[in-house]
Amino acid sequence: MIKVAIVGFGGIAQAAHMPGYVELEKEGKAKLVAVCDVDPTRFDAKLEINLASATDTLPDTVKRYTDWQEMLDNEEIDMVDLCVPTFLHADLTVALLERGVNVLCEKPMSLSSTDCRRMCEAAKNSGKQLMIGQCIRFCDHYTYLKEAVADGRFGKVKGGIFRRLSTPPVWGWENWFMDYDRSHGCVLDLHIHDVDFAQYAFGLPMTVSCTTADITSGRDIAHSTLHYNDFALTVIGDWSQEGLPFTAEYRIAFEKATVDYSNDKVTVYPRGGEAFSPELDNTSFYVKEIRYFVDSLETGAENTKNKPESAAASVGLIEALCTSADNDGQPVTI
Repeated sequence: MIKVAIVGFGGIAQAAHMPGYVELEKEGKAKLVAVCDVDPTRFDAKLEINLASATDTLPDTVKRYTDWQEMLDNEEIDMVDLCVPTFLHADLTVALLERGVNVLCEKPMSLSSTDCRRMCEAAKNSGKQLMIGQCIRFCDHYTYLKEAVADGRFGKVKGGIFRRLSTPPVWGWENWFMDYDRSHGCVLDLHIHDVDFAQYAFGLPMTVSCTTADITSGRDIAHSTLHYNDFALTVIGDWSQEGLPFTAEYRIAFEKATVDYSNDKVTVYPRGGEAFSPELDNTSFYVKEIRYFVDSLETGAENTKNKPESAAASVGLIEALCTSADNDGQPVTI
């Protein structure tokens, strides 16, 4: 059984990751043995984020630390689940890999492509595994779309739109999400979910363009277009939607059908046929993401679904979108 420690016990760790380890311990795959956070009040708190609220109480059997190095000195750890703010990702990931532990790091990979490359090199040099938590790659509502693109069941892609809308994420430690220097705003933290999935499912675009708007933190709204050889995708990210429910959806037009994901349901609208909804596995994509990484550690199987180099490419796409936004939405070649 893989022994796991969570570093950074904030909202995403409590509401999304810890329930995953509860499930994986039942499966005999992984056991959460320690958590670390600079703020010890987090250990007994139950935090709420845009997707969910923490429901599980941290078991007394899980050791608690405020210093990750002390934790590694005292505990036998195979893997660290890194849930700290983005601006800490690169340095902590490199340090953990150099200490000889495997790392699952929350998205986005880092604030810059330069730091992403440094993280990839550290993984290669250490011989340990690194995966970035681009969780949408593990969500069946999106996996269905990727498979439809790959196998051509509805013909060629003609165009589409992705939207991801949220209230301002003001629940972060020291309100770091709202500090552009530490989060790079919605365009990197929220928008990257759909930008990453687009490059995962459709490949790298030829050019990109983007406009952004500042409301609270900087680049709180991003309207992007990813230009491919014979179609384009519109991608919208917005975390200024105060008072409104979280929304994630897509609508992709193929030659023979339109595939729509909205209201937590995928519906296919064939051209000239009756609409239908495929049966999908609604298991938490965080559980699937963590299970995938744990299984790769247990079996030695290659991570083909979510390589760190691919996550780094998504950060590079965001940088290109920001360059476009800084130049009045002019296209940028990838």
